[in-house]
Amino acid sequence: MTIKKMKKQMTEKITQKVSSNGRIVIPKEWRDKLAIDDTNEVEMELKDNKTILVKKKTHPLEIEDDLFKGVSPFTEEELEEAKKSLFPDEK
Repeated sequence: MTIKKMKKQMTEKITQKVSSNGRIVIPKEWRDKLAIDDTNEVEMELKDNKTILVKKKTHPLEIEDDLFKGVSPFTEEELEEAKKSLFPDEK
């Protein structure tokens, strides 16, 4: 197994207190690694009634496998235009 593959398998853990209204904080270091800011959405998945998986929500046009490595990300306007061209009937 290569070091690159081992790094992908490493898991970071943290303990966070849940606030009285059910909120938790995603640590800044993790938000930075995932490029999550206050304009992003996250998806939550309940697994086996005991595990909550939280993932950064990505648009289908945002490919995550380095296909566009080195290419500037889409602007919001470009994403909207692409969505309109692919899904013209959606509002």
